[in-house]
Amino acid sequence: MELMNTRRTWWVLALGVLVACRAAAGAEWRPAVVRLSDGTTVTGSLYIPNDSIQIYDAARRRRYTLRPAELKRLETIIERQGLEERWLFRQSGLDDKVRTGRYYPVREYRTRATFHDGRQVSGHVIAKTVHVRTEDRRLRYILRHKHEGDVGQHLGDLVYVRSIDFLGEGAGASGSIEGALTLPAGETLRRVVAINREKLFSAEAAVNPASGRFRVENCTEGEYDLAVVTDRAIYLHFGREADEDAGRLNAEQVAEIQEWVDRLRDFFHSQTVLYAAGNPERAFALVRQERRGGTTLPGLELLHRYEVWAMHQPEEEWQIEKRFVLWRDAGREQSIRRLEVVLSPELSGHSVCADNETVALEARLRRASEPLIAPPPEEEAATPPRREETVPTPDEE
Repeated sequence: MELMNTRRTWWVLALGVLVACRAAAGAEWRPAVVRLSDGTTVTGSLYIPNDSIQIYDAARRRRYTLRPAELKRLETIIERQGLEERWLFRQSGLDDKVRTGRYYPVREYRTRATFHDGRQVSGHVIAKTVHVRTEDRRLRYILRHKHEGDVGQHLGDLVYVRSIDFLGEGAGASGSIEGALTLPAGETLRRVVAINREKLFSAEAAVNPASGRFRVENCTEGEYDLAVVTDRAIYLHFGREADEDAGRLNAEQVAEIQEWVDRLRDFFHSQTVLYAAGNPERAFALVRQERRGGTTLPGLELLHRYEVWAMHQPEEEWQIEKRFVLWRDAGREQSIRRLEVVLSPELSGHSVCADNETVALEARLRRASEPLIAPPPEEEAATPPRREETVPTPDEE
């Protein structure tokens, strides 16, 4: 049995290496210069798995998905560093700590990304391995937020990537989406969310409920769909409807997704697909989630949330790639209102790029909407062949 487990382990490892090698072979290698903290400089071709880097800005509560083609430079900035003492718990289950008198180095970093247009975003990078290929060797480096060494090491032993310069020009840019919304009488603007449907991340706008004005800053390149949340409705539209070989999902398709959703084990007691658009390669769905009771919070009768799910169907089962929370509410059931969903095509398909860095939108939102779910395709009714009738002649009568 032990021999079989060992063979299985080696087979899994070999398969993982093979997959990684094939992915790297088919990836786009970009010319770059990598500089390390110990003074080493490596010039060659650089590959980043999944062709993306994620940076989280805690101050803005924003997660940025960056493509190497958009970037001119990545820099690592030291936020905090020092030696920390190793400690142990005196006894399991107790908070009493025992200090060992042995120290190890710790360093925390912030990553700053510069686009080809000179604009920048910064934050904590989600750990990522980058591959560098030169004429005679292949190297791997890790971009990280926190770096810990071993006991006895010093800060100088923690070698990190100081910078990556991407050679050549590119069209990468960051811009903004801003404008003014006119709502139906009596409605109050709560939230505006911009969803990048190519890179699958969202950004919340700064809003002025009194004037209806909003602004989303630091939007990296891509196409965005907006979702507007008021105290009575959610206004949105998925630009996926307009893509080739895609469209608004009909009743049969939504029922198929709903059947799959109903089988999921989830915190919420009910999850209802209200609207969806796309195809099996990539679809977006608006889902209403509700949980009645069953929590430790006093007086909490209903948890109510609306999410957008980015999904795909590689085989028979659908899979959720990313969830975007549009609105959540909690409290006594009679105090929580179910929001109406209104399709507003003017909110979808807004492109941010080097030639269009600022998207300006002026929109008057109305509660009139097309059906959220398209009817199933109508089958042509089978009509019986028409029988020729003969009119008798006078001689035949």
